[in-house]
Amino acid sequence: MEIRNFLCRVFGKLGITKNHWPTFLLEYANMQLYKQKQGYTFDINNPVLFTEKIQWQKTRFNRPDLVRYVDKYLFKELIKEKLGEGYTIPMYGAWTSVESFRKEWDSLPEKFCLKSTLQSNGIYIKVIEKSKTDIDNLCQELKEWLKPKNLLIHSFCSAYYKAVPRILAEEYMESIKDQLFDYKFFCFNGNPYCMYAATEQFQDNRYPVSFYDLNWNQLDVQYGNHRTEFIPKPPHFEEMKEIATKLSQGFPFIRVDFFDTPDKLYMAELTFYPGGGLTKYYPVEFNKLFGDMFELKRK
Repeated sequence: MEIRNFLCRVFGKLGITKNHWPTFLLEYANMQLYKQKQGYTFDINNPVLFTEKIQWQKTRFNRPDLVRYVDKYLFKELIKEKLGEGYTIPMYGAWTSVESFRKEWDSLPEKFCLKSTLQSNGIYIKVIEKSKTDIDNLCQELKEWLKPKNLLIHSFCSAYYKAVPRILAEEYMESIKDQLFDYKFFCFNGNPYCMYAATEQFQDNRYPVSFYDLNWNQLDVQYGNHRTEFIPKPPHFEEMKEIATKLSQGFPFIRVDFFDTPDKLYMAELTFYPGGGLTKYYPVEFNKLFGDMFELKRK
């Protein structure tokens, strides 16, 4: 343990991002983080609860195509292949450097949204009036988006390790209450089991997260310290269920996320590691239920 602690400190001090760490060190450091967040440790070779199995999946579930599912840029082409045109928010451009983004600034519309392809929690910037935007200040912030230490390649989630960081410019979209609701389906072995709806995600750290079954009955589940409140069923709920079933085929577990508007739905993202498996579910029986459905794909 002392050697692993020492190596973690050395790798951290040298600024080596986690996509270059050996697996044994990744698992050790990740288990330390899990213990800090969840209050206990477990045998990584025999996880039981859902949050425990997410830790296993971070480093031991590896497929060459996983990066296409989690990279917000590559994801767009993947969805086009699987579902056809029009299921992702229209994109104005994607750039791997701030300099190349700045060169195309004049070609962008007056109103759009900027996103990082490799940051968690959906970090984005709304550009409501481009003509009044300080491009110098904006570019300073975007530079932080592209630094490896700020990206998911520096997380314990291995699906991101081969991804290329980019800045995305997308059409600005909103729905009810000047925002898009997030609808996130938990799917096991190609079958959606339940989902949650989230709102106000960038206004409050305790934004509402409410779980529902596939008939839109609210479940008595709390996610971390988030508030729960009833959110109306989205207009394209049935189509969401069909798409979630299609996209989750072949995976022991994947979460399939949507945005919905009165006119149509859009794919938001796909993830194998919701909350990094570090957020608690109340009651704990729900964590156990998810764990029982999550059949690890061992070699």
